[in-house]
Amino acid sequence: MSASRSILHVDLDAFFVAVERVIDPRLNSRPVVVGGSPQHRGVVAAASYEARAHGVCSAMPMAQAMRLCPDLVRVSGSHGVYARASRAVFKLLADYSPVVEKVSVDEAYLDLSGTGLVLGRAVDAAERMRREVKQRLRLDLTIGLSRNRLVSKVASAF
Repeated sequence: MSASRSILHVDLDAFFVAVERVIDPRLNSRPVVVGGSPQHRGVVAAASYEARAHGVCSAMPMAQAMRLCPDLVRVSGSHGVYARASRAVFKLLADYSPVVEKVSVDEAYLDLSGTGLVLGRAVDAAERMRREVKQRLRLDLTIGLSRNRLVSKVASAF
């Protein structure tokens, strides 16, 4: 593999919760989950970092999550809202690379190889991308940069 390859792994942090916090800033700094009702055997679709600190995680039964964190705020969520937010993010990502591979509603790979004359160093372009998404959409990105997809994904976890 060429040393000039620059592959980014981009992950939107706690995406569903982050979108809900953009809509309702009162949710900021509170333990929040997006998911179904505990009375109807609902599960956690996404958990804020504050909720995760109490042991709450995705795919957990909502009733269990509520027991672990009595102050938990549950939001039902709206897939339409998340889809619109995702499209807005991916539109911005496309400004940085013609090669954007969407993995999910909140995750993608971008190939910045060969964009140096336009974007400068890949690490600087990644930082500009992160700042632009934060400023324009008020969403946080975690980005990993490497010569290949696997290592860029691992790098985004740190």
